[in-house]
Amino acid sequence: MRLSIVARLKKNGWALLLFVVGVVATIWVTDVYGWLVGQFERSSPFKIDFQATRRCSGGELIDLRRHFADQSLKLERGADRLIICDPDALQTNVADAPRDIANAFAGCLNYRTGVLQMLRSSDTVCALPSGDSYICDGEAAAIYPGSSALGAETNAIAPCTDQLLTQFGFDTTR
Repeated sequence: MRLSIVARLKKNGWALLLFVVGVVATIWVTDVYGWLVGQFERSSPFKIDFQATRRCSGGELIDLRRHFADQSLKLERGADRLIICDPDALQTNVADAPRDIANAFAGCLNYRTGVLQMLRSSDTVCALPSGDSYICDGEAAAIYPGSSALGAETNAIAPCTDQLLTQFGFDTTR
């Protein structure tokens, strides 16, 4: 009986070996393909035009998130309602976009892996008259104001001035 098991193993061993090699090769090819796609995707540059004089329609953070490599990125402390207004476009890529946006607008946003948080107590963030969205004054937001600017979730956001609203093309009627 032992001999027959050994004989069967010798006979079917090549088939088993080919099966194992096939499985390993499939996994390896899938991993290499994923890595290659990640390399090209990471280097895929794109430009964000915030359209600062036309109600900053290109700066809505909730819409910009579609272009990020990490679709699970959380927008916290009002960042999901933040509109970035800046006359200069930002050149970035899908992998680095959240970090690049937070670095460019350090007075409005704080980036930690997987999370973009709005700085609720920053002077560069203000509320639209409707109260349902916030504006980040991109030109004034280049410098990080310190950790105290993160504020509490319950902090009220100061309303935007008429001058700022006019500058970015928003209606000033309240």
